[in-house]
Amino acid sequence: MKKIILLTALTAGLFTAKAQEIEEFLVLGKDAGTMLQSYLEPAFKGTMYNLNSGWYRTAKPHRVLGFDITLNATLSSVPSSGKNFTFKNSDYENLYIQGTGTDKLSSDPNATVSLPTSFGGTTNSVLEYEGEGEFLGVKETRKFKFNALNGLTDDIGFSQVPAAMIQAGIGLPFKTDVTVRFVPEVGSDKFKSDLIGFGVKHNILQYFPIAKRIPLVDISLFGGYTKLSSTYIPGDDQSIDMEVKTFTGQLLGSVDLKIVNFFVGLGYSKGQSSLNVTGDYSFEYEIDGLPGKQTRTIDEADLPKLKNDINSFMTTAGMSLNLAFFKIYGSYTLQEYNSINAGVSFSFR
Repeated sequence: MKKIILLTALTAGLFTAKAQEIEEFLVLGKDAGTMLQSYLEPAFKGTMYNLNSGWYRTAKPHRVLGFDITLNATLSSVPSSGKNFTFKNSDYENLYIQGTGTDKLSSDPNATVSLPTSFGGTTNSVLEYEGEGEFLGVKETRKFKFNALNGLTDDIGFSQVPAAMIQAGIGLPFKTDVTVRFVPEVGSDKFKSDLIGFGVKHNILQYFPIAKRIPLVDISLFGGYTKLSSTYIPGDDQSIDMEVKTFTGQLLGSVDLKIVNFFVGLGYSKGQSSLNVTGDYSFEYEIDGLPGKQTRTIDEADLPKLKNDINSFMTTAGMSLNLAFFKIYGSYTLQEYNSINAGVSFSFR
């Protein structure tokens, strides 16, 4: 039986937020998208904050044609408010909480239950679906129940959204650096993912006379853009496409000593993400009194189409240990989803 993998992201590829059988899940119609919007929100937001982190370990640009190659990893912590969402009967067309009514029409529209998101815990809550359909010109009521989705925290052992990537920077004239980050296309015939990003750092302290008096201090402006794309093919004429775009602008400062340097950043984090399920999806079901199984095709207009965005101020502080051309660094960023970043770099300044 075919399965649908709900894509969120690891920066380097697939993150399986939850696997659900197409026949069991997409039958919810528009309600599937409504629920997934809340369920997957922390996974998308954490990914966007990850992509805006780890761009730098100093405010000092390279000399012309100096370069570095860096491998960094980031964990963005899902806040407690992002570990659960409120399911309310009135927000759904055909779904309702078990025990709040004998059917959708009689269910209490104000009834609510707290359910885990993709980075939440587990739940014993049961939901019921009741929708109208038509078979051979005769209207019918389709009704079934299912367990609400559990979060991933118990399965993976932590509640942070992870990411990892490679990036390389090179020095240009006018005390400017250009950084490129990437994850080459990875995956298989059914799944592919890739990432590309560009950043520019420009020293602005050089324009002030005081720069000559504080040679160990650097102040720069930085801007970075990252795009992550993933495609999953669950079957013929079926596709799940995810795209994440992020941008950050920051003012950087650092004190660069011989063995160690300290750096800070103050700026803004912005991002948008989308997940679109497209194609032909169908499931089989039985009708009492009729032989065999019937097939229902899901209307493409009812397939999930999810969008999320972030807008947050960010403050970063970190330290880098310099061992000749080999650097080890770490930083912490305060923002909506606080992030820890660490990496190693081979730098030839």
